[in-house]
Amino acid sequence: MTKQTFLQKFIAFNEQKKLASAKKRTLIAVSGGLDSSVLCELFHQAQFPFAIAHCNFSLRGTESDEDENFVQSLAIKYGVEIFVKKFDTKSFAEQNKLSIQAAARQLRYEWFREIKMAQKFDFIATAHHASDSLETTLYNLTKGTGIKGLRGIQAKVKDIIRPLLFADRAALKTFQHKENVTFRIDSSNVEVKYARNKIRNRVIPVLKEINPALEATWSKKMELFDELERLYEAKIKKLSKQLFLPRKNDIYIPIAKLLNEPHAASFLYEYLSEFDFNATQIEDMLQALDSESGKQFLSSKARVIKDRAFFILTTLPEKEFTIQLIQSNESEALLGTNKITLSSVHTTLPDISKLKNNKVAFVDANELTFPLVIRRWKDGDYFYPNGMNRKKKKLKKFFGDIKMPVHEKENVWILESDGRIVWVVGHRLDERFCITSKTKSCIELKYT
Repeated sequence: MTKQTFLQKFIAFNEQKKLASAKKRTLIAVSGGLDSSVLCELFHQAQFPFAIAHCNFSLRGTESDEDENFVQSLAIKYGVEIFVKKFDTKSFAEQNKLSIQAAARQLRYEWFREIKMAQKFDFIATAHHASDSLETTLYNLTKGTGIKGLRGIQAKVKDIIRPLLFADRAALKTFQHKENVTFRIDSSNVEVKYARNKIRNRVIPVLKEINPALEATWSKKMELFDELERLYEAKIKKLSKQLFLPRKNDIYIPIAKLLNEPHAASFLYEYLSEFDFNATQIEDMLQALDSESGKQFLSSKARVIKDRAFFILTTLPEKEFTIQLIQSNESEALLGTNKITLSSVHTTLPDISKLKNNKVAFVDANELTFPLVIRRWKDGDYFYPNGMNRKKKKLKKFFGDIKMPVHEKENVWILESDGRIVWVVGHRLDERFCITSKTKSCIELKYT
């Protein structure tokens, strides 16, 4: 059998994985380095239609501008359309509290998708190859990972494709040399201040002394890990219906079921890692199973709160709104994605004994003093809950009596009139403001 050329391997891999082809339009992310320059040459030789997108991240001064000029020349060489954008990456990273690498990643993929949608490309292609995939797996292992982190880089994730995953860095260099593909050298790739560069330049060379065919060996294992992950996800999906219970906007995790689940750590990690919780935090959660309520575990995206019988996964509380006033001529107040509306009722008064919806309340209009105040509750607040014969109760005690979870307490609104609580919004009306047989007109309050 005749040995396949590198181009033939490229075409076969893309056909097998259903990636690039002569019938699909692909936007290639091109830095100007060896990998992306080789990818352009392969697309050209395979006659796959493509265009180029280049990000100038403004991180290496004149080098970044020279990279941009070089990529412009590639577009002219291949006669293809090019899209170029310059980013102030450092400022974006500082404003969003991201690392430079994370900031660059977010900027480029958001921009790539803008181009794809506007120009109707089928795919966005990056020049990741087998050596990159190996580096990713080793990086994940070093940081701590589940089975998902073992598979390395996938050939296709939605509209992102990696047409070079069949080849390692050495094979790309051989093709580049043979076809005389010109490229730019990124000086930052040899710096060891980045974790991935340390793995690439220091760790992998040592491992290849043990196994020179390291990438090829690992690529086969990655296919196995991919299969194992699918089986594992099927098991996770089945158990998730019992372990992760949606309630409103939160997820409740029964502690009793965790105590009886021998693989609780694995299931928690696979589910909660999507919210940026790490393995150490999962261990801490499991050690807190018998602790008192109120303990919290925070990530960049969410938090887990230990309640009486559940771990509660909830998004981070929204930023505090300033105190709002409702004037006598106003009928609503916006509270983020919610609102309070007021409407006067002058005719037959409602029978509040039949009112079952806590999101609606009727108050005696003559008892209100405008402007009304809307604010978050605070420690020390008290009111006279409707139905308790004018007995005063602190809100903190009230929340405990109705077993309100910790995270829900933080989002409770108070409607106040002249320093007195009118309504614990969505929960209980203050008896001092309830309508009576003497009420001549009332106001309907709705929280939606």
